[in-house]
Amino acid sequence: MLASEAAQLRIELPPLSDAEARQLEQLAHLLATTDTPPDLRDLAPAVRHLFPTPAYQVGCGGAHIWLHRTADHQRLAIIC
Repeated sequence: MLASEAAQLRIELPPLSDAEARQLEQLAHLLATTDTPPDLRDLAPAVRHLFPTPAYQVGCGGAHIWLHRTADHQRLAIIC
């Protein structure tokens, strides 16, 4: 990822609850107000804080972070 590129959030499923919708809004705000590091793994701890286990699983690579719901094993969102 180039230093000038901002991380993009792609929400892939509708929120299951108002609480999950608020979490997604907080995630969007975090991305909008945080400088995107060259390696997105540096943002993963903040995403894990917003979407804690056991309800969610957060995985990452240098260029992406994915967010799964543990209950249905579906990808809720990806950051790239």
